[in-house]
Amino acid sequence: MSSARTVHHVPGADFPAWYPSSSVVTAGPFAFSASMSAVDFERGGVVPEAKPLPGLPYSSGHPVKLQVRETYRRLEAALTQAGSSLEGGVSINQWQPSYHGEVERHEPLRDAYDLFWEDWRRVAHAYIQSRDEFLLADRPASCLMPIDRLVSPEQHIEVQLVSLLDDSGITKRAYAHDVHSPLGGYSVGVEAGPWVFSAGFIATDFESGLHPNARVPQHIWYGNQVAQETEETLRQVRVTMEAAGAHWSDVVKVVLYLTPEGIRNMPAVEEVWAAQWPENPPARAVVPCSGIGGVKHGNVEIYVIVARSSEGGERDVVHTDRALAPLGHSVQAMRSGPLLFLSTQLGRDENGLSAQAVALRDGLPQARRHIHDQVRRIHEDVAAICEAAGTSIDQTVKVDAFLSDFVDLSTFFEAWADPFTDGLPASGFFEVPPRSHEIPACDISVDLVVAVPEGR
Repeated sequence: MSSARTVHHVPGADFPAWYPSSSVVTAGPFAFSASMSAVDFERGGVVPEAKPLPGLPYSSGHPVKLQVRETYRRLEAALTQAGSSLEGGVSINQWQPSYHGEVERHEPLRDAYDLFWEDWRRVAHAYIQSRDEFLLADRPASCLMPIDRLVSPEQHIEVQLVSLLDDSGITKRAYAHDVHSPLGGYSVGVEAGPWVFSAGFIATDFESGLHPNARVPQHIWYGNQVAQETEETLRQVRVTMEAAGAHWSDVVKVVLYLTPEGIRNMPAVEEVWAAQWPENPPARAVVPCSGIGGVKHGNVEIYVIVARSSEGGERDVVHTDRALAPLGHSVQAMRSGPLLFLSTQLGRDENGLSAQAVALRDGLPQARRHIHDQVRRIHEDVAAICEAAGTSIDQTVKVDAFLSDFVDLSTFFEAWADPFTDGLPASGFFEVPPRSHEIPACDISVDLVVAVPEGR
């Protein structure tokens, strides 16, 4: 099993020079795909074969399914060249936009469900039907998240996959559990050697909406729904992971998706978090999202990666005083074998958005220099954490970047690629609700996975 980081550029599934992503990056036993779509990077929009004919919009193909098929064609091409496959998928993320070019973006206090729930349902249902043409059995653990925008206003979906390499020597096992019985046909967990990847769990019983454990009285001042959703979701994840032979203390990385309402209740979430992991918490990425697509009026979705100690999995906390302390009850990073999982990275200082970035935003708003300042600070912290873990920032394999306004996307692209001298990571770029990062004043948050060279 090779653990060396390798960057792959795949014709037909690659990106132009201005778009800072590789098609797929391999490290350890895994291939990490970029966030793939049907975007036409030469002419704009999506490629002609991924959309109905303009004159026959209702009789020349389903607009969502056409995009899904082109997206999976690119995913399959990228993974095959990297020595992997769709069948080897262990974890899949799918991103669904709320806003398209003709729709005005609203402030985060607006109820996104009232505006977009039926559109989310329409797209998600068609996506799942078409996904099942490609992922036939033992489907990967899955998250399907609404966000504000994708890079093209014509997009309906974007997909990224973590898949086992064909020569990894590891056999995956997908499984189900009656504590969480999703209607979408995905696996609630996938075992791959010592690692277990959970699906994105939500606090639902898949029958009546929010699970009874996650509901609070609607007509009296009692209870915090976001906190109860978090607690119920973590309960379901824990039961499922322990059924796979994992211990709660084996969790190396958690991704916590929160709506704007969830972000506003972050102090209550932190109390639940500290009770779940009183000591040695995992690395944690907090990802803002427009909504929770699996349950109406939900605010929380969570997935975890576990390294089972009983199967030889490693879980080593990484800390350095040269980088900022993590936000909340978390750690800077967690190393597990050939991979380093970082907590949320923001362009901040110890007191929030840096004074320099604030001054640049106020004094030179059109120059977007505050974006450069935030990117530089993210680079500096990531580089310090990587060095403490025995690796370097240019060994990054996967990046998800979340911007609060896509007006900053081109500026971000200009600044982001600088430290990746050994090839760009596989990446995805997403617009999230305004002022919905862990630090509301920040414009960018980033989630990263980094390869650790063998012998380090």
